Amino acid sequence: MECVGTRIPYAKWRLNAFRQLLAISHAQAVSRGISTSRQTDQPKEAMLETKTGNSSPDTVPPSQRLPQSPLLTRSRHGAEKNRKRRPTKQEEADLLKNPWALMLASPPRMCSVTAARLPSALMGTWGLVRQPDSDKLYMMPVGLLQDSLQSDKTKNLSSSSKPTIPSQQESLASEIQGQEEDPLDESPIPTSPDKQTGRQLVLRIAELLPLLRSISVPLSLSRKGGKKSSIMRLLPFRWKHPQGPVTAHEEKKIIWSEDMPELTLRSMRGFVVKKLGIVLEKYKRVGTPNGVWRALDLPEYSDAALKEALGSLEPFDRMECGGVLLLGAKDSAAAGSTSSPSVSLDSVLLPQTGSKVPVFDLPVLFSESDINKLRESHAQFQHTALFFRPEDKLGVDAMISLWKIKRLLHGSDPTRQ
Repeated sequence: MECVGTRIPYAKWRLNAFRQLLAISHAQAVSRGISTSRQTDQPKEAMLETKTGNSSPDTVPPSQRLPQSPLLTRSRHGAEKNRKRRPTKQEEADLLKNPWALMLASPPRMCSVTAARLPSALMGTWGLVRQPDSDKLYMMPVGLLQDSLQSDKTKNLSSSSKPTIPSQQESLASEIQGQEEDPLDESPIPTSPDKQTGRQLVLRIAELLPLLRSISVPLSLSRKGGKKSSIMRLLPFRWKHPQGPVTAHEEKKIIWSEDMPELTLRSMRGFVVKKLGIVLEKYKRVGTPNGVWRALDLPEYSDAALKEALGSLEPFDRMECGGVLLLGAKDSAAAGSTSSPSVSLDSVLLPQTGSKVPVFDLPVLFSESDINKLRESHAQFQHTALFFRPEDKLGVDAMISLWKIKRLLHGSDPTRQ
């Protein structure tokens, strides 16, 4: 098949070729005709008939009768990435008041004991603390001892003229200021700053009371003959001599106290009581609309009574961000006993939102003296139970500290505390 005319348009020749291939009669071809105008409605009518299913084989163009390539029939307009919807300003503001979202969003860190990676808000900050009258270095939870270490350091600086470690005073002020700005990333008070990076020597350890009890005995054993302590296994390689900032003399002086679990528990209780007291002092009213505290006066200290009391609450904003604080039955508090064993819930379902909120049994988490101190200082603790929903950064910090002490006592016997 050849193109006979040299002046014939290519489109006209192609249609003639299709007619010959498909054996279309000359009468049909003449009746259809060839339209070179782009304003005609005949192609549109043919396409409309094809889509509606009323077209006949004579009206369908020959180009549509031939098999078409899948690249043309199922073409893609380019790789489009499905992106998540950006949060609104109201959603961002609500997330900043959600303690559970902030805990999970904190940067993950590896535990120096278990090698597990957890959000840093759920882990404790540990560092080396030097005793004033000796050269021994104690590994301690400095994240919980900020106030005591700061006061001791101030007394030592005012009463002693002995030289201290360089840049320790400057780093102390900066670390304390940084802690007040970000309660989720508490920086310890340093004793040996890294000379290369300027950062303080910090260990992240999962603060679990059974874990601390299991490692305290082997780490507290003293080695004879000037050998290094077993605690050196916890220190990373970048700390050790000769590359690290810890000297060979200091490595032999590092000590892990045998009563470290009890010290950690006492420090954690004092830390949480302080955080909770700040919120109690700022928000004193109970039962206000969209407030921080809701009273739950339980007729009896039981799981069924707690669920019934929560069901009677009126719904309010961000109710799923709160938690239940059990303060103990009134008769047991007057008798001087601890928590009643009838309440055994770790979390409870809110019928208003369909989400679970944690339950903090304060007589189990705190000592009797801490509970009495809170009862005497704040009128909110005169109820048998409270529903606590954080409203600002102080409340979020207090809720996270409550979760940390509950996690610390998880898996341990409350009667041993």
